[in-house]
Amino acid sequence: MTRQPPPLVAVFLGTDHHRFDRVLTWVGRLQEQGLFRFHVQHGATPPPSWLTGAPLLGPAALTELLDRADAVVTHGGPGSIMDARGRGHLPVVVPRDPRLGEHVDDHQQRFARFLARTGLIVTAYDEQELAARLSLAVLTGRGIRAAHRTSPTLARFEALADELVHR
Repeated sequence: MTRQPPPLVAVFLGTDHHRFDRVLTWVGRLQEQGLFRFHVQHGATPPPSWLTGAPLLGPAALTELLDRADAVVTHGGPGSIMDARGRGHLPVVVPRDPRLGEHVDDHQQRFARFLARTGLIVTAYDEQELAARLSLAVLTGRGIRAAHRTSPTLARFEALADELVHR
C-alpha cells in the first residue's frame, strides 16, 4: 500500500519588502510534524533551505499551484486573497503585524477582520490557529476549499467564532 503524501498547502507571503518570518517559522514547525507539505511564495523573506518555494510566481505558476493546493495560507493583501478565492479556495489569512515590523501600518489586520466577518476568509493569528485551520482542511478531504463549497454555513460560523475570540 502506497502512502499518500501530506496535503499540499500553498503559502503566499506577498512581495512587500518587509520580512514575514513569523509565518515561515510556523510553517516550518508544521512541516516537521509531517502533516502538511508547503510551497511558499516568500517574497523578501528568506526561507529555510528545506522549504520549497520561490520569491515570486508568474501568473501561470500561481494558477497551477492554486489548482494543486489542498489549502491556501496568505498574508492580508487583497491580491493574494482574491487569487485564492478566484480558484475556489477559502484562504486562511495571517495578516502582517506592524508591531512586529512586518508592515508599515495595520491595514492588513483591519482588512482581514472585515473579510472574516463576511465569511470570505478565515484568519489565523498564531501557530495553533493555523494548525487548526489546516487540520480542518485535512479532515474535509479536499481541504478548506471543499468545506467552503459544501458548507457556507461552516465558513460563516468560523468567521463569527474568530470575531468572538479576538474581541
